[in-house]
Amino acid sequence: MTDQLLYEIAFANLLGINDKQRKELLLLFDNAKNIYAACEKGDLVLKDQWQLSLAEKEIEFINKHQINAISISNKQYPNRLLHCEDGPTMLYQKGSLGFNLPRLISIVGTRKNTIQVQKIIQELLEGIKHLNLGIISGLASGTDGIAHATAVKMGIPTWGILAHGLDSIYPNQHRKLAIAMMQNGGLITEFTKGTPTLPFHFPKRNRIVAGMSDVTIVIESETKGGSMITANLARDYDRDLFAVPGRIHDNKSKGCLKLISDHKAQVYINPAHLLEQLNWEPAPKPETLPLVVQNEAPLSPILKELLLYIKSQGPVHRDQLSVQFNMNSGELSSSLLHLEMRGMIYMQAGNRFARR
Repeated sequence: MTDQLLYEIAFANLLGINDKQRKELLLLFDNAKNIYAACEKGDLVLKDQWQLSLAEKEIEFINKHQINAISISNKQYPNRLLHCEDGPTMLYQKGSLGFNLPRLISIVGTRKNTIQVQKIIQELLEGIKHLNLGIISGLASGTDGIAHATAVKMGIPTWGILAHGLDSIYPNQHRKLAIAMMQNGGLITEFTKGTPTLPFHFPKRNRIVAGMSDVTIVIESETKGGSMITANLARDYDRDLFAVPGRIHDNKSKGCLKLISDHKAQVYINPAHLLEQLNWEPAPKPETLPLVVQNEAPLSPILKELLLYIKSQGPVHRDQLSVQFNMNSGELSSSLLHLEMRGMIYMQAGNRFARR
């Protein structure tokens, strides 16, 4: 952690200034420390006092708990969120930092979902898991939790955006889920430790859910609520928006139907239709996938390394694999073929390999 971080945290917590104004000041003064110096000299007057002691305590907390503090000037800051004028200037993250994937999808919906939501999410993720993507949601009960849990089960990276600090988990029943998510995803918040879950924090959380994603899918929602806020924010950020149609007399479908009838959202039908509308790579046909060979011997260390690399980076070109593992063409071909025959990877067009 650097001295600069102290001022970045304090600056992000100044009251009486919004995130758009923060960014304008950062552009003018280059960094938060320079803004502080200008305030000390009297060249700049801000309504609130810089609480450097609180920032010091926050740094102690994130150091103790291996939390990543990501300012807007950090290259690890969510790249899609950079284009949102009201995006936060500081984020706190626990788990994997690999959220700048080629594709990110946010899945949102009501907390009091029907059983249909589980079926829709299961089918959706089954149909898109071949892509190098991640799932974003708000870790709320209901639809959010189902999206995260299904992604974890399928090995798809997933990040939950919180409306409070990282010293607690809300709702409490998602503690185990949150821990599981950190293995291949994690938690993200703009709030410092000790920040309670307050009603006005949820819309702020929702702008990160929408802003981090290429596309938002609303599965079930009434005409008012967090899902509708997220959906409208996605539209404001010029992101793709889909809504699952439902029964016209079901209150849980009325929000989705309104988004569709107002021409704000496209109709979500199934994963194949979604991929077609987004012009994303379709899922491989089942008959093209290699058969899984059962009861094989354990993988050798090099095969394990190859498999992990393809899973994290795929689809990967064979030339990239050759350089990464310093293998000649014959050795690489043999290793890749072994993994293909065991049903662990498959080859796509352009000599690229992906995890099955």
